[in-house]
Amino acid sequence: MRGYLNIAKMYGLTIPENDGLGVFQWKRRMGIHLAFHRDPMNIFLHALFPVFNALGVLMICYPFFIDVPGNVSLLPQSLSLALLVLAGSFFIYALIDLLAAILVTLPVLLLYPLCQWSFEALGQSVLWMTCAGIVVFFVALWIQVGIGHKICEDGIGDEVENIAELFESKNPIPFIVLPVYTILDLLFMLGYRKNLSTFIWEMTNELRPKLLAQIQPSPTNL
Repeated sequence: MRGYLNIAKMYGLTIPENDGLGVFQWKRRMGIHLAFHRDPMNIFLHALFPVFNALGVLMICYPFFIDVPGNVSLLPQSLSLALLVLAGSFFIYALIDLLAAILVTLPVLLLYPLCQWSFEALGQSVLWMTCAGIVVFFVALWIQVGIGHKICEDGIGDEVENIAELFESKNPIPFIVLPVYTILDLLFMLGYRKNLSTFIWEMTNELRPKLLAQIQPSPTNL
């Protein structure tokens, strides 16, 4: 299986056993993931542009509506699939950390009105709205990979393993929660949950030198 387990195997990491790793084994995943995201500019890009990845997904989902049972009086008769996706994502994020979930979801929620504006600007065309959402998603992804990893991290990146795991496992959750790791990392830098940050950064600090060793010129090439 590709993904974090494959990375751990490739680099011979001493990683914790299953106990205490949290739902989705997110603590181990985060420890490995952060090793690929230590450059300050890359961290900034991965804090900012996942908001637009999420916006792109919401744009794709926005034209589709789900009927709400009539006995649910507090809700409108139908809800956009985009809102349901946003609520579902927040729930998954909250299983990891509530504060991080709020910080990841709030900017997307603030941009949500752009979905209605875009839909109207595109003549309420589902096809064009879908195309626009795809463009927004992949431009934001390209910035993170093409600039964040290829330039800022000198080519160090885990995106291939993440995408390969997504298609092999057919489980989108490990991919969906990636933005939480960056926000939690920033919170850790501010002193949030020190015991947890120590536990996770130990894995990061074991892997990071091994990744850097790959891009260091060998003595014979000097």
